[in-house]
Amino acid sequence: ASLLPGCKKNQLPSQTEEPKIPIKISSTVTKVSSDEFSDGDAIGLYVVNATQNSAGDWSSSTLQTNGNHLDNVRFTFKEKIWKSDKEYYWKDSRTKADFYCYYPYVQTIDEVKAVAYISPSNQGSKEAFESAEILWGRAELQKPTSESVNIISTHMMSQLIIEVRPGKGFTEETLKESLKSVVINGIMCHAQLDISKGKLTASGDMTDVTPYYDGQYYRALIAPQKIDNKTLITLEVDNLERSLAVSSIEFSSNTRKKCTLTVNKLSEGINVGIGGWEDDENDYGGTLN
Repeated sequence: ASLLPGCKKNQLPSQTEEPKIPIKISSTVTKVSSDEFSDGDAIGLYVVNATQNSAGDWSSSTLQTNGNHLDNVRFTFKEKIWKSDKEYYWKDSRTKADFYCYYPYVQTIDEVKAVAYISPSNQGSKEAFESAEILWGRAELQKPTSESVNIISTHMMSQLIIEVRPGKGFTEETLKESLKSVVINGIMCHAQLDISKGKLTASGDMTDVTPYYDGQYYRALIAPQKIDNKTLITLEVDNLERSLAVSSIEFSSNTRKKCTLTVNKLSEGINVGIGGWEDDENDYGGTLN
């Protein structure tokens, strides 16, 4: 039979292409400076597509330095929203994915398991103290959605808080006049972040760290490391050094240690007590003469 005019043999019905779903994110975190990110803050984002077995179950794939669905895409916080330089999309409407984010953003990453950071040894200013912040977060097996994927970020650094109190022979005013410096001794300031595991490891030579004084406490951010049998803190009071030695103390990610130093003018002693965000139920207190 002859074909009708305008008809083509084996013509397929028209197919509509599946619409792309833009990737959006939000992040929940308590930074050292405030309860949320600030305009201009930038994170790096990796997205790794999951795999599905014959039973229909999804499992996470391994984060690679390159070749993931998204590799180290910069998202900048502006007006309460995370924005990238261009729009990125989910693979499709059904493939789940793992989201990894870290802060602060590093433009070039040669190895996703060893992102190098250097925290300032002089954290004496608010800006220097806040610049030592390192955050990491992961959201696993997320379903494709037009809504924002929320990534809960955690502190990779540990925070040491030092409170100096007047003891015998001092008032708050006279101690403030007599106290010339507070130094944290022998800290490793180099660190490497494993984005795949959310693990920060200190490395390199030890150096002294100057903490930030906020008007009440001296604060410093310290990469995870263990201190054994050494002088941890040195104060210069009345032109004399007063030192706190510890037998063992471990700084770990997302923990805070508080050290209260009571300075006595007459006995030249320091009474010490340390607590933390996560109470390890150990008493680090003592008296130094």
